[in-house]
Amino acid sequence: MNPDQPELGEAVPLQTWLLGEMQKQVPVQQNGLQLSIIRKTTVAYAVAKLLRRAITSTPLSAAKISIDNFVVRTKKQHDNSEMLPTSLMSDVLGVDMISERLSLTIIEPSHVNNMLDEGEEGGTGRAIEVCISPSQLLESSSSAFEQTDEKTICHLFGVMLYQLYSNLDPTSIESLLGADPIQNNSEQLGDEYDGAKEPARKKAATTTYSALHDVNTPPSIIMLVQNLVESKCDHPLNPQNICTSMKEACDDLHLLLHEPSRFMFTRKQLECGGSVQLKFRQNRLYGREKEMSLLSDAFNRVSAGGNEAFFIGGFSGSGKTRLVETVMALVEISGGYVIKLKFDQVKGRPLLELISAFNELCSLIRKKKSPQELQIIVDQLTESVGSDLSMLGRLLPNVYSLLPRGQLKQSREQGGNRMNFQSVCFILRQFMRVVSSKSHPVMLFLDDLQWSDSTVLDVIHDILSEETDARCFFVGSYRSNEVSSEHAIFGLMKDLETSKVSTNKLILDGIKIEDVNTLISDALCAFPRTTRRLSTIIHEKTQGNPFFCLEFLRSLVDRGLLRHSLRQGSWEWDAEKIGLENTTDNVLYLLSSKMNGLTNEVQAVLKVLSCFGIKVNGNIITYLNSTSQYSDIVVGIEEARSSGFISLTGEPSCYSFAHDKVREAAYSLVPNEEKHEFHSKLGMALINASKGDDLDDATVLTIVCQLNRNLLSLKQSSSSVRTEVSSLNYKSGVIAMNRSDYETASHYFSLASQMLPDNHWESNYELSLKLNIATAKATYSTGNTDKSQAALDIILKEATCMEDKLDAYSLVAFIHHSQERGEEAYTTCQDVLTQLGEEIPECVTPEENKKFIEETTLLLSDLSKESLQAMNEMNTSMQTAVKFFSFMAQIAWFSRPELLPFICLRIAKITMENGLCKHSLVGFVQFAFVLCQGKALSLSNVQVGCKIGEIAMSMLDHFDYSEIKTSVVHIYSYVQQHCNPIQKVAESAAKGFELGIACGDTVSAFLNAVQHIRLSIMGGRRLPDVLRETDKYLSIIGHHRNTLSTAYLSIYRQMIATLTGINTGVTTDQGESGEAPEQVYGNRRTLLSHFQQAWQSFWLGYNERCHHYCEKLLGMTQLGGHHRILANFYYGLNSFSLSRKGQLIKAAKLKQVTKDALMVMREAEEVSKWNYRNKVFLLQAEIHSHEGKIDEAEAAYGAAITAARASKFIHEQGLACEYAAFHCKRNDKFDHAVNFFHQAKLCYNEWGCSMKVDFCIKQMSQITNS
Repeated sequence: MNPDQPELGEAVPLQTWLLGEMQKQVPVQQNGLQLSIIRKTTVAYAVAKLLRRAITSTPLSAAKISIDNFVVRTKKQHDNSEMLPTSLMSDVLGVDMISERLSLTIIEPSHVNNMLDEGEEGGTGRAIEVCISPSQLLESSSSAFEQTDEKTICHLFGVMLYQLYSNLDPTSIESLLGADPIQNNSEQLGDEYDGAKEPARKKAATTTYSALHDVNTPPSIIMLVQNLVESKCDHPLNPQNICTSMKEACDDLHLLLHEPSRFMFTRKQLECGGSVQLKFRQNRLYGREKEMSLLSDAFNRVSAGGNEAFFIGGFSGSGKTRLVETVMALVEISGGYVIKLKFDQVKGRPLLELISAFNELCSLIRKKKSPQELQIIVDQLTESVGSDLSMLGRLLPNVYSLLPRGQLKQSREQGGNRMNFQSVCFILRQFMRVVSSKSHPVMLFLDDLQWSDSTVLDVIHDILSEETDARCFFVGSYRSNEVSSEHAIFGLMKDLETSKVSTNKLILDGIKIEDVNTLISDALCAFPRTTRRLSTIIHEKTQGNPFFCLEFLRSLVDRGLLRHSLRQGSWEWDAEKIGLENTTDNVLYLLSSKMNGLTNEVQAVLKVLSCFGIKVNGNIITYLNSTSQYSDIVVGIEEARSSGFISLTGEPSCYSFAHDKVREAAYSLVPNEEKHEFHSKLGMALINASKGDDLDDATVLTIVCQLNRNLLSLKQSSSSVRTEVSSLNYKSGVIAMNRSDYETASHYFSLASQMLPDNHWESNYELSLKLNIATAKATYSTGNTDKSQAALDIILKEATCMEDKLDAYSLVAFIHHSQERGEEAYTTCQDVLTQLGEEIPECVTPEENKKFIEETTLLLSDLSKESLQAMNEMNTSMQTAVKFFSFMAQIAWFSRPELLPFICLRIAKITMENGLCKHSLVGFVQFAFVLCQGKALSLSNVQVGCKIGEIAMSMLDHFDYSEIKTSVVHIYSYVQQHCNPIQKVAESAAKGFELGIACGDTVSAFLNAVQHIRLSIMGGRRLPDVLRETDKYLSIIGHHRNTLSTAYLSIYRQMIATLTGINTGVTTDQGESGEAPEQVYGNRRTLLSHFQQAWQSFWLGYNERCHHYCEKLLGMTQLGGHHRILANFYYGLNSFSLSRKGQLIKAAKLKQVTKDALMVMREAEEVSKWNYRNKVFLLQAEIHSHEGKIDEAEAAYGAAITAARASKFIHEQGLACEYAAFHCKRNDKFDHAVNFFHQAKLCYNEWGCSMKVDFCIKQMSQITNS
């Protein structure tokens, strides 16, 4: 048989089929009666569809609307074959209409195999479709009759249904066409309903079709039969519900088949208590199909590539959360992760909650990934945020659960608390870059954004605006009626659009009347056509708010305006009376009114729970239950659960309100004037109940949340109570600070300080000390240096010993340094070291410095990784001295560079005498830096410095001291630039910036950013790309008001912008009169400004200016080693250009300049051929060309071009081509000159230097036109 052709089956006249149905014997356990009703309903639906088709095609007479005009096609059954319930239901293959030769075939999806699902939603019933075509079995008996109107057709169809379901003998039905089939059946209902005492009108409404009742026909079918039969009655019992359309009849029957347990077999709604509940669908979203599609489409785009944001606004109860939940399953199926966070108006601390949500993502990943996949993620995270994951682990502790067993590796040093908001953003951004991908997108759903704050939204913007391969789908919902146009939500939308992040905005208004009607029809298990009038009234009163609709329905039940009639087996209501009800349009009022009807005990429980927010942890309930005041709370909770206000969810168990509005209604039960005291009583009860316990973070924060609502009153309490409250706020601040939420931490610390007793430095010394240092660290991390300094001043004044002041001194020096107050930072370190017994000279001579360098070199001559590993760990007191010495060295680099050799010597001596500490490594790298600097730069010193620096860095990687790594990476880059490819050193500096941001060392991070840009320029990276990086750095640094790094980067930006043509006309050839701008920033900035002028002038061909600044630079003792080498290179090349322009430079001086420059380049080449070989060849080529050695010059130019290309110095490759072109031009080799200029143009174009491209084009034009 062709599988595409439906089975025709065995044709049986409908009357015969009915008799067969009456004779079938099906075991009770197989739900025989219900199966029979479903089969009959299937036939009824088929007949209705055939009648509806016939009406539209040919005139239909009353005679055709009879049971004799239809044939049922059933499956052929073998003798003695067992009839299973599923086969009994699907044995009806179709129905044919004889007179019209119409054949209807029933099509049912093969996956539907359980028609009587006992689940809450009632299963899927018969998900059937029909196909109507000309009959292949029957001959037409059609004859001419007058057309029958549709009301009559409905009436006759009702009579057919009566016969179909009643099991009466077909021959006894003929009288129904003219007789009243309705009989009063009140006597069958029993005396308890007291039908005899009801008014006449009500009695009539209780009548039913007795024959249908006799065979237990479902009430919904009886109602349909009645509504159809009464379509022609002059005085129907229920005129609003009469059915005069075959379309409506078809819809009703299809609904019965689709979900029989909801719309047919409704007696299962009866609970043990005998009451009938509204049957709300728990997992259906009404009227949001279009919005669901938009949301799903957005997620699919994220899966395909890129981040996307979707904002959903609407009133409370409009279905925002439910809408988002519909796409969560799609995310799960696609292999993605869902982070869901609902902000709570009561709890506050939104950033802390957001970080906790990301922490839970680690647990989700752990559950879904294999060990091999986890190892890949760990490797990627290690590459992204640091080798030991300590910075990420501080923020997201669950990240350690991703490590395979035996590989848990945490840093020996926790890194202090210098992380800041930028650290949080950076770490989360790096984390999301690794864990989210095309195959594993991450959906971040933040509910009730109106209760978040700008810091949370800034984090979201930072993550989404990152241009990576990450896949993050952000969905944020908010109450549109509770936010002003100034709320940060709208700022985030604008910022995301500016950052070119795809941003969608959706406002959920009330659902349409049709959707409200579907909701009410489902809840009442009634046909949609019968609930339209009620739906119209409810829609008008609720404006289509879904949650309000549900609560309004419940309120109608509570007030008796909507009640279930056991007589009719359906819900009853008086639409006119409901419409006249003076009902508030506020759902909160409805809920509060309902709660007021509860017992005092249940109300008391709801009040308590509402004080904790939308959700309450089970351990809080346990503590409260152990107190005398709240000992009955568990009993009250069970009653509240049975009323549907709260539910038990989650592991460990917690209690949640059914909706935000339910919690708000419960909270409104507490009088406003009593709220503060109500909270504090809860807090104190929890303190007393939990004394002596080691409380988890969530419990501490919950208790503090209650206490802090009434601090003004608690300040009047005893010293012991104040100390207890202060201590808990301090612990809360530490929790927040450990998660890098410094704003929240600062708030808690401030409240803790307010609660301390007046004499707290005497009575609570340890708490006062810890609280002030924590306050200083937290406020510094938020950028509030004034508050931080004030807390530090208190410590330095009140602390009783030097040991207790050390942390304060360290932070004081760091703050001074970050604010470019170098002298004050240096003096702070000097004071501490002096108190520790160290003698610091005020000044040193060059001769002394030479001896210091020699002595330190000798001390470290046998330094190796093995020797360092063999050293003992330094004791605490000496570590403190080395720590301040190493930090003093960083400061001295800017303010006292002449003291660097002495400081490095002291670090080396203390280390060799007392053992190794992490700050020793900093000192060793700083000494390597000293060896690579200075006017008397030597090859041997650079080689020794590179060796010492490499050993120290290898130890740093071995011990993973993340706190100091950022500053060491920066210092070491000045050593690396001599011996390693400069492009790799630039990449290392970029990593140093990211690490500094992650750990909160912004000073070192920004210095790494400066070094990254400088080395990128010198390494020939494409200038427009470097310009973008520079602007990014300037934007970040601008938030921290770090003027030093801003000034440095601004200078480099001007260099780039000028060469790319952005600042055309800004720089002019001022000859020797030009001076560096902004010299007020000190020698370092003046030096950099001079270098900028020299470098920029060289590339633009301003030879006099270049010569002027090179001479200035080379005469400065503080000029760094790398700058000195490059200045010599430009000085040597520029001298030839000046000479060729006819400048009066003595030949002897010219010869000495080039000789010195070549000697410097050759020494540098000994350390790094990659960085300097091309420069040696180019200087040699210029010397040969100047001396007239044409062949030697051309060979050297070729070698310079090849070496520059090999080292990826595209800019210096172009320079060598340009100089070779001028050489050819001077020697009348014009074709060669044009070719070299063309090569130079291509190189400069790749470099992104439009000024040099235009210059080469101009030169080629001059040659070809001459």
